[in-house]
Amino acid sequence: MTVLQTENLCYTYSPGMPFEHTALHDISIGFEQGELTAIIGHTGSGKSTLVQHLNGLLKPASGRVLLNGEDIWADPKNIRNIRFRVGMVFQYPEHQLFEDTVEKDIAFGPRNMGLSEEEIDQRVKEAAEFVGLSASLLKKSPFDLSGGEKRRTAIAGVMAMRPEVLILDEPTAGLDPHGRDLILEQIDRYRRKNGTTVLLVSHSMEDVARIADKVLVMQHSRVAMYDTAPRVFDRAAELEEMGLSVPAVTRIFSQLADKGIADHDAVYTLEQAEQAAVALLKEKGVTVC
Repeated sequence: MTVLQTENLCYTYSPGMPFEHTALHDISIGFEQGELTAIIGHTGSGKSTLVQHLNGLLKPASGRVLLNGEDIWADPKNIRNIRFRVGMVFQYPEHQLFEDTVEKDIAFGPRNMGLSEEEIDQRVKEAAEFVGLSASLLKKSPFDLSGGEKRRTAIAGVMAMRPEVLILDEPTAGLDPHGRDLILEQIDRYRRKNGTTVLLVSHSMEDVARIADKVLVMQHSRVAMYDTAPRVFDRAAELEEMGLSVPAVTRIFSQLADKGIADHDAVYTLEQAEQAAVALLKEKGVTVC
């Protein structure tokens, strides 16, 4: 079922001015319930402008954004409630922390929804558990946390609103590999348990290949590709022409295929690479322990 979609969405910055720039041109796409879609593209391709339209931070110049079939701008007075239903986690979200305890920061969104204190408390605990924050941290100041813990606190604050759609703009930017993997695993676990539609803006092709169901490629304010992750990465040559990379293991196996060493290059993740390498070694008569 399509939860969120755009119809002929267009947007121009500074219209009629010398620096006029078309950021979105005729975007018509749909996002299905429970799927995780990665959004990739160069800086200036339209990624951030698109996701800011999806929860009403920007209003279309023309076209529509539909949530469960209804135009989110049909009643502009209701746009605040749309932002509870389509939650947005900005890049470096820890910069948005401001309360004196972690618990209060996570509770900020649910409290603004007008929920009871009992419901707020339940949601705070649930969201904190999802992102791996222990109960002992809830009473601490968010400014006393590590970088990864701050990031998880900010994400938990959006999760606590239980949005139908969760949008994350580069949620792992600046984190070490362990912190990055931990946050992505927690987001994916949250999505699978709750059936939440997740949109993830990312520059990491490895992360995209590992967790995305679909990949949306933006280029020059338009949709260049929108398909399942394997089908998008199968078009590696086109992606590279756009100046976008493919996962490192994909490049390696593509080179092996070009040299006649491997029979295929459809490898996108480390797990697939391991399986393909083991199969290749067995074909060559090498015993694999």
